[in-house]
Amino acid sequence: MAVFARMTSHAGDAIGKVVDAGVHGVIVPGVESAAEATALVRATRLPPLGGRSTGAARTALGVTDSTEPVLLPMVETAVGLDAAPEIAGVDGVDGIFVGPYDLSMSLGCRPGDDRVMTAISSVVETVRGEGKITGLFTARPDLLAAASVVDLVAVDTDVSALRRGVTDLFG
Repeated sequence: MAVFARMTSHAGDAIGKVVDAGVHGVIVPGVESAAEATALVRATRLPPLGGRSTGAARTALGVTDSTEPVLLPMVETAVGLDAAPEIAGVDGVDGIFVGPYDLSMSLGCRPGDDRVMTAISSVVETVRGEGKITGLFTARPDLLAAASVVDLVAVDTDVSALRRGVTDLFG
């Protein structure tokens, strides 16, 4: 199973640490421009495309896979939605992950609203046109239809899954 980490910020040093830990990819929230996406490429990619140091951390952890991590900037605002074609076009960006909850707030509607569903479809079409992958976070039944058209679906958070597991164990 591929492990993706959702970053808490665009900070290159934090992204580097997570990548060095051996994740298969990173999902970075709140990306609103090609310039921000380019900075994320620099933080996740080795030279010549990026500027990330190789470090010894991956080898020390037993990670021998030298492939670059998958980079998925998140589109979760109206500004990011407008910039999605430029973000998807950045060399080194592997696709776009849509955050429908924050996107719905930014658009002034509910997560399953037609405007959000149209926005998701628009991002999918744009990203597929670039030959890249799409992802979506969905823990709500009204977003399941959109989940069927993306490549990656996050159905829960680690904290929520852990909470459910502990509840199952201890009631």
